[in-house]
Amino acid sequence: MEVGVARCSIPNESIVSRAVTLFPSDTVLAGLQLMQRYGLGVLPVVDEACGELLGEVTEEELCCVASRLPLLRLSEVLAAKARGGGEGITPGEELERAAVGSAGAWLH
Repeated sequence: MEVGVARCSIPNESIVSRAVTLFPSDTVLAGLQLMQRYGLGVLPVVDEACGELLGEVTEEELCCVASRLPLLRLSEVLAAKARGGGEGITPGEELERAAVGSAGAWLH
């Protein structure tokens, strides 16, 4: 996760911009902790190298899998959202399927 501070390059100016973002390698638990810390319900997920926006996650989506897979990577959450969008399945339902499938695979 990243909290960046950008300062204005104009002399004698103290404009500060803060961006709170998540990386694909961050976990569901880390995302929820950051949301709680800053009072946010949605956070962007950006590429670690170039800062390109990859998607966004909501508190509701992360809560769907947090009890079963708190260490699930956000890259997997975004992939589950992408799979669920075209089949008439809500992202929450797809995330729940991913959690059940991943948990089952981890138990073997």
